[in-house]
Amino acid sequence: MGDDTSAMNEQQQPTTGALPTQPQLTIAEAAQHLRAGDLTSVALVEDCLQRIAQWDGTLQACVTVLGERALAAARAADEQFQNKRTRRTLTPLFGIPIGVKDLIETAGIRTTAGSRVLDDWMPDEDATVVTKLHTVGAIPIAKTNTHEFAWGVFTPPTRNPWDMARVPGGSSGGSAAALVAGICLGALGTDTGGSIRIPAACCGVTGLKPTYGLVSRAGIISLSWSLDHAGPLARTVKDCALLLDALAGHDPRDPDSVEVPLLDYSAALAAGRTPEDAVRGTRIGVPTTFFFNDLDPDVEAAVRAAIAVFERLGASIREVALPPELDADFFTNCYRAIQRPEASLYHHEMGWATERADRYTPATRASIELGAAIPASVYIHGQRMRQTFTAQMRDLFTEVDALITPTILIPAPCIDALDEPVTIDGRAEGKGYALLRNCFPFDISGQPALSLPCGFTRDGLPIGLQLTANHFNEATLLRLGHAYQCVTDWHTRQPHAQA
Repeated sequence: MGDDTSAMNEQQQPTTGALPTQPQLTIAEAAQHLRAGDLTSVALVEDCLQRIAQWDGTLQACVTVLGERALAAARAADEQFQNKRTRRTLTPLFGIPIGVKDLIETAGIRTTAGSRVLDDWMPDEDATVVTKLHTVGAIPIAKTNTHEFAWGVFTPPTRNPWDMARVPGGSSGGSAAALVAGICLGALGTDTGGSIRIPAACCGVTGLKPTYGLVSRAGIISLSWSLDHAGPLARTVKDCALLLDALAGHDPRDPDSVEVPLLDYSAALAAGRTPEDAVRGTRIGVPTTFFFNDLDPDVEAAVRAAIAVFERLGASIREVALPPELDADFFTNCYRAIQRPEASLYHHEMGWATERADRYTPATRASIELGAAIPASVYIHGQRMRQTFTAQMRDLFTEVDALITPTILIPAPCIDALDEPVTIDGRAEGKGYALLRNCFPFDISGQPALSLPCGFTRDGLPIGLQLTANHFNEATLLRLGHAYQCVTDWHTRQPHAQA
């Protein structure tokens, strides 16, 4: 399978049922086998390519498959593993196949942002996050599908491996679906309103939105520059920590990159301690409003059960009140007031909105036009609301170490029922808002948020739990999330077991 091999995105008809995947290694497990010499990077890459050939015609998680390039990198990696002197210095990501969201620039490799606007674009440079992957020896295996310019939460035409009649979430839906299918062992995503955590919840994987500015966005096509984040998706919290170790760090190419002392995020997992030792005494807040309103009953039951797990591990669980700004109108008055004008201006500055207007889907073109029509006063008011909300959330985290909420209100919706409204806060809302509602506030505040699996619905669909901490407290989220995964097995489940 050669470089720049397009996935079969038009040929498949809707298919019901789960994808029959096979057991697969985590990054940490694969790294251990590679160092022991009982697994090769070539074998890992070949397995990923076989899964792409077998399933991606229906799943449609990949836009471009990097077969020959990935195999060449794997052969070079195996030469390093065979050298006893160099083997000890290799990172845990060395020789590991990784998916890269097709919003992220890759030098000499097609980057489409899920749109016909860029269907033939070959960037000259890698995004910083891709450079960082190359630096630690990770191997990009495929460019994964995204909602057009990340402007949505469904990621057509990608399907959910747990039920092919449902969406995988978005806009990093291709990355999450590829993980479940074993097309890659880890993946890169972006998150402006929930686009890492939503697909993580829909597909039953783990996704981390880091603190705003911790991971560089240089070379990543923007949706909304003051809200955009980049981060990892993986099967486990431990794997997300390994990826964050590689991705975090100041980058002068990104004007919003923050220079802070970097941690060893893998060490934050407290590998030498029991889950009880890792959790005991941690103050976890449970909001009394907003995040728990209008939940699907199965989602609420699974999240409440997860809260009980943390309590049994020794966490101090306490109810907390949220800032008054976080109400039913906050999404429109703050989030949309910021996101839409910034996105519209970006597309006009790039020249795409005028020179290639006919190549956008109607929905994206309409959103660009809506953003252009928003007055500056509305944008400024939204940014002021944001400042107040962020300060109040920062104050809240002086009372607790983490917040625990559902990631999304409903399970992954059916593709043929996306137009059916749901009732949220007493109003008829679209399915998209039901996926965004619990995620976007932490893009507004820029605080880190982690989604991890915490159960399944009666129909066998994954349910996501969201943990949030104060700025640059990723270590707290990783410690808590890893402890939870040590005493539960939701993250180990695969579609064939639920079909």
